[in-house]
Amino acid sequence: MNKRVGAAIAALSLGLATVAVTPPAVAKAPDPGTQPPNYLVLPSLDFYPESITAATSWEAGWDIYAASIVTGAVVRYPTRSSTPEEFVPPGVNIGTAGIMADDARGVLWTCGIDLSFQTPTVLRAFNLETKALTATYTLPDRGVCADIALVGGDVFITDTVDPTVSPALPGRILKLTTPSRYSAVGGTLSVWSADPAFTQPTGGLQINGIAYDGRSSIYTTNYSGGRLVRVDIAADGSAKPAVVIPVSRPLQNPDGIRMLDTNRLLVTENPGPLSIIDVRTGAVTQHAWLDQPTSVVRTGTSLWVAEGQILRLQTGQPPNIPFKLRRVPAPTA
Repeated sequence: MNKRVGAAIAALSLGLATVAVTPPAVAKAPDPGTQPPNYLVLPSLDFYPESITAATSWEAGWDIYAASIVTGAVVRYPTRSSTPEEFVPPGVNIGTAGIMADDARGVLWTCGIDLSFQTPTVLRAFNLETKALTATYTLPDRGVCADIALVGGDVFITDTVDPTVSPALPGRILKLTTPSRYSAVGGTLSVWSADPAFTQPTGGLQINGIAYDGRSSIYTTNYSGGRLVRVDIAADGSAKPAVVIPVSRPLQNPDGIRMLDTNRLLVTENPGPLSIIDVRTGAVTQHAWLDQPTSVVRTGTSLWVAEGQILRLQTGQPPNIPFKLRRVPAPTA
């Protein structure tokens, strides 16, 4: 494991040092056959998948992408394949947090981060067909890109803040607007909202996951404080004041989130739950228990979950090898 990344992870969270990992050999990936496999095996012993997304395929299926917080690599599993192919090589991004497939623009957006905070965070776009780097946008004011959502023709990202800065910076939502919703180039990145509800005095990582309900609201979570927040979109596209949604039980390190439908939100909580929150009532229901999940994406009747094992990385425990993307049936009602 890269020592620089290990030290940075410690500074970013609990301040505990990472240890060398000596895992066993990687298990053979399952044969997908005609049915989706129950899991996909990631290719390296230090992958630590932070984010996952899916793009529609010309084969009338889904290509699944996963990003490494440690190596920066992004791999792709083509439709009906359990064999990963390199999409973004390690080192193009020092580390990769959130990713999002943008079918309209034909790109994969990535949050390229440096967990030592010595270089700026960048939002990069890679062509879904050629894998070529298409566009790069540097986050302003030491922003740290955590996750990505597509809202109409714009790209929204959460800024979970650089925890090494004192006094602490506020959590923010940034918006990238491009001249064409079918192109990733020539865009402008600006602050959409820096509502005080995004930031809690607990320190550490602030807002993290982000999801759009397809109508008029954006949801985000506070990683360190376990808070769920809704921001409604005004008629002119600006952000209305944020609203904290009371939930039926405390959320523990809520990470990647995605809408299940207009009223229900999928939330990965690092200790293990894949939860569903009814955003109208705040009721939290556990849908599955996984190995320290970090993000989720829906493909038809399945949910694919990245078992990032970030808490083990933070505390220096060896990971469970191989790293996996786990398939969970989506709720039927």
